[in-house]
Amino acid sequence: MNKRPDDTTQIVQVQQNRPDKQDGGVQATVTVLTGPNPGAVHKLDASNTVIGRSIDVTIPIIDRGLSRRHAQVLRLPDGFYLEDLGSTNGTFYNGERIHGMRKLESGCRIQMGENTVLRFSLQDELEQEAAQQMYEMTVRDPLTRLYNRRYLDERLQTEFAFAARHRTALSVLVIDVDYFKRVNDTMGHQAGDAVLRDLAAALGRMVRTEDLVARYGGEEFVVAARGIDEKSAGIFAERIRRRAELLEIPWADSRLKITISIGLAHMGERRYPAADAMVAAADGALYRAKRNGRNRVEKA
Repeated sequence: MNKRPDDTTQIVQVQQNRPDKQDGGVQATVTVLTGPNPGAVHKLDASNTVIGRSIDVTIPIIDRGLSRRHAQVLRLPDGFYLEDLGSTNGTFYNGERIHGMRKLESGCRIQMGENTVLRFSLQDELEQEAAQQMYEMTVRDPLTRLYNRRYLDERLQTEFAFAARHRTALSVLVIDVDYFKRVNDTMGHQAGDAVLRDLAAALGRMVRTEDLVARYGGEEFVVAARGIDEKSAGIFAERIRRRAELLEIPWADSRLKITISIGLAHMGERRYPAADAMVAAADGALYRAKRNGRNRVEKA
């Protein structure tokens, strides 16, 4: 259950506001096409956009080949410029390593380190909207509309890195629908789909904007909540459990009732070596909840 995000090549498309066409809907954005968080669209509204491995930069890219503050894109009166920030592995413009600043032209390729490749281009509002829709298709589960496993793995790496570096709290909940196979076997897979959709909607309403909720696979979900202490995390998990127990899911001429089991891992005073270890701890607590009778919360 502990799949690590792969280190595939990342391609980022950088779109800009043309200085002479700002009123025409053309905006500066960065769109990740492959690699971690593929298709993500980042608007370049600031005068300088820093890209690097650190979670504190404008556009963090979790690539071990990047320096923490690798390079930046500067918006100057006569256009956009790329500047290397003293990175270890270098920044390349169309294959040539740059030193100092280099003016960007639409369609050029920018390579950072060994794996990260960026493409600088111009897109109008319609093209930007299409890119955003394509991104949503790559990161959303089609049934529940929650984030999918791939996005979850990548986002957890970022959340964990932030909590570890700043010594802040992070909670991970692994949630499983009790006796879900029985629903599919007795009432059909469409009934099972209805259960997953309604539970996903309930989870989405219960989390904060800064929290992450995703479908982990099958009937399992994961919630990651930052900045709450262990006691509050337990209360939050219990509130989710009770809300699921109260759900009445319309199906045919009846109402379906479900329960869920939750495994909770909290990183505060106790630290974990990696995000995968934290998910594994929450997963182990989930299986303990199953063994202890289901419809309950267990802490790692």
